[in-house]
Amino acid sequence: MYPDMLVIFLRGILHMRLFSKASRYAIRAMMSIPEAGSPPSFSTKHSCERAEIPEAYARKALQEMTKAGILKGIPGRGGGYVLLRKLSEVSLLDIVLAVDGENTFAECPMGLRCESQTVARDLRLCEKCNLPTPKCGLSHVCPIHDLWKRTRKSVINYLETTTIQNIRNNPGRVPSHARE
Repeated sequence: MYPDMLVIFLRGILHMRLFSKASRYAIRAMMSIPEAGSPPSFSTKHSCERAEIPEAYARKALQEMTKAGILKGIPGRGGGYVLLRKLSEVSLLDIVLAVDGENTFAECPMGLRCESQTVARDLRLCEKCNLPTPKCGLSHVCPIHDLWKRTRKSVINYLETTTIQNIRNNPGRVPSHARE
C-alpha cells in the first residue's frame, strides 16, 4: 500500500463509526434490562435512566429490535418490552443489524462506493473471494479493499460472538473467543 493511501485510510478510520449512535445506545439499553423472566417487562424510561441514554434514541432502537424478534412490545399503560431471548443468545451483531440494517458493514471506509451492491448476507462471500473480478459485481475496488475486508471480518466476528451476557459478566474486557 502506498504511504499516502495509508494516511487517507487512517484518517477515514479515525472519523468513521463502525455503527450508529442508535446502535451504541441500543447496546447500552440492552445491558441495563433484566434477564428474560426476571420482571416480566421493562419500561423504556427505566432502561434509559439506568443506561444514561436519551429516551428518543432508545425508543426507536427498541422498536427496531422488536421487529427483529429480540424484544416484544407490551402496549398500553404500564407496558414496555419483554426480552424474547436470553441475554446469552443476543449478540452485539444482532443488535447492530436490527438497528442499523443489513448494509452496516458494506460501506467503503474511503467513501468510494466500491461496495454499494453488497449487503450483509453477501459479506461472507466477499471475505472468501480472491478473484480479480469478484462474482458479487464489484468492478471498482478501493485501494484498501483487502485491508478493510480483513478488518471488517474481525469486527463482524467479534460482534457475532459477543453477547450482552458476555459484556454484563465481564464489563471492560474483550472475551477470549473474540480475540485473534
